[in-house]
Amino acid sequence: MQGEIDLPEIHETELKQMLKAGDFPCVCLLYGSEGYLKQYYADTVPKKCVTPGMEGFNFKKFDFGDGATVSQVLDAAQTLPAFGGKMCVVVRDCPLDSLSGDDKAQMDAFLEDVPDSTCLLFWQDTVEVNPKKSAKWRSVLSVVNKVGVTVPLDKLDRTSLCKLLQSGAKKRGCVLERTQATYLAEIVGNDLNLLLGELEKLCNYKNGGEITRADIDAVATKSLEANIFDLSKALTAGNCARALEILHKLFDAKEKPEMILGTLVGAYVDMYRVKLSLSGGERAEYPAQFFNYKGKEFRLRNAARDAAKLDIRQLRGCLDVLNTADAALKSGVADPKITLERLLVQLSAARAK
Repeated sequence: MQGEIDLPEIHETELKQMLKAGDFPCVCLLYGSEGYLKQYYADTVPKKCVTPGMEGFNFKKFDFGDGATVSQVLDAAQTLPAFGGKMCVVVRDCPLDSLSGDDKAQMDAFLEDVPDSTCLLFWQDTVEVNPKKSAKWRSVLSVVNKVGVTVPLDKLDRTSLCKLLQSGAKKRGCVLERTQATYLAEIVGNDLNLLLGELEKLCNYKNGGEITRADIDAVATKSLEANIFDLSKALTAGNCARALEILHKLFDAKEKPEMILGTLVGAYVDMYRVKLSLSGGERAEYPAQFFNYKGKEFRLRNAARDAAKLDIRQLRGCLDVLNTADAALKSGVADPKITLERLLVQLSAARAK
């Protein structure tokens, strides 16, 4: 597999159009960070291209995590479909970038001459594909694009997520206004599996009608990040009791102390970056030019809200006590719960210094 060129990959919209038109690629490689979409198309492609009723003959699925081999995959992919239609072979987590010896030779030969009657779908579920950093993956994707398509399926931006949530609510007989869809995405996160699960809960709870913010607060499960936002808001307001209440709720939910602290550090780093930006005459969103806030710009807006209650000196003091707590946790000597409780008291007191 040679060549390191810019790749003519397609995107989800184009894949949808191809499937709707019945234009099935001989080879398709799905990769990216959005597990739900990869799973969805790995399930959808066979349903679209295999003749109904012939799935037992014309559909094969292999998982390299369960010990599948290249020979098994290629034997199936070269089998003619029974009674016409397509032979669809779905392959989960094939290490295409690290094949060697006979496996690589067989795969290279097959990709040079793929039967028109085959639809071979590589589904990179847990295998990371990063063509920007890996020359091997750039080479693999380039080869696949000569005979088929590669489709990056990454986390959706906030606008796309909101549209999907609104559409999903409508299909379930409910109304979800954009403001509430945005709020739901902010407190749950951008993982589609989790978001759609929470939407299902909300629609069952509401059983028709408009979903309000109160409904979301009553039913939806907040992400660790969203709970930390609430916690930092309480701390910057000097409400230590509320902050400790949220912390104990996180303990009850079995959240790891290291994850709680790491997320809390992130919230204070956000506040510090925003405070520096504002003090320099820039907007709160300015740090997004230098750090990865794509799809999470709301973090900077929340940080601007909370940072307004603290000055630069106080925020630096908060970062110092966070660093001390981090060292204590990593030492393995300090009690994690006591360490975090003490930390919250110190952060809350920072407003008075």
